[in-house]
Amino acid sequence: MTKPQTMKTAEEAFNETTEGKDLSTGSLHLMTSDLVALRKAHEKPLNEVEIRAVSGMIAYVAYEQNVRADTVCEVTASHFGVETVTALPSRLYQAAIEYLVDLKMNKVIN
Repeated sequence: MTKPQTMKTAEEAFNETTEGKDLSTGSLHLMTSDLVALRKAHEKPLNEVEIRAVSGMIAYVAYEQNVRADTVCEVTASHFGVETVTALPSRLYQAAIEYLVDLKMNKVIN
């Protein structure tokens, strides 16, 4: 199954568009400059609505599974390799929500 475009890294998008193609040096230079722009777009942090949604899911998981919300935050941030949940790039918003829906804290902390 292929990833949705919004969840692909800049490198994955670049590799997908260039796979099996014979590119000239000019074309390659143009595409690598687009790669830098793609990287920047994928680094955009969560917006306010996304932060509220992720925070709401964290609170729900904490309440339902009888654990502290800050513990759920730390586990989620660690899973995605970021310092805090609010530092998640916007492209990982959907993945974060899905992770929290499936998260079983008793399997993580025990």
